[in-house]
Amino acid sequence: MRSKTGAKRFLSGFLEIDAMDTEKLTDFRTLSLTPEHIPLLEVIEEATGLPFWGVDDYGRFLREFSEYFGFCLIPETNEKRMAGFSLARAAFEDMELLKIGVSPEFQRIGLGTRLLEDTFTEGRRRGCTRCFLEVRKSNQKAIQFYSAHSFRIAGARLNYYSNPVEDAWVMERQILSHIA
Repeated sequence: MRSKTGAKRFLSGFLEIDAMDTEKLTDFRTLSLTPEHIPLLEVIEEATGLPFWGVDDYGRFLREFSEYFGFCLIPETNEKRMAGFSLARAAFEDMELLKIGVSPEFQRIGLGTRLLEDTFTEGRRRGCTRCFLEVRKSNQKAIQFYSAHSFRIAGARLNYYSNPVEDAWVMERQILSHIA
């Protein structure tokens, strides 16, 4: 749990914020992910170790393919910063969660859950009833997060990831109802 001391921290050169302020989920605006957000998304991916797919690929997904969608959380105190994002793809009744990431300084305050809820809501709106994803077998933090949100391991993909080469768990859950 975050300290309640109110000590100031410097966050990645963007702003100084009171640690207590990061615990207020209402201090973040949820926006649809657009190509204009890609530079902010890249900062989160670098900080969290997620692979960056490139400006061109993200831009193409978000501009040209209606099945791709996502959300981002922007702190009310600094619109030039992103606290977290999600990217998903709807295909008939299935929604694939392609990526979800929260900046390390904003983790463990419910933002990942908020992004997941928003993504599930949009998936349901698009007619999806199931969500699946791939996760590195070694990423215990992500596996615990997904398990806490009712995902279960449904299979594996051998040598799915590169840099380094690693197998993936395929996890899935129904998205007919709200997150428990």
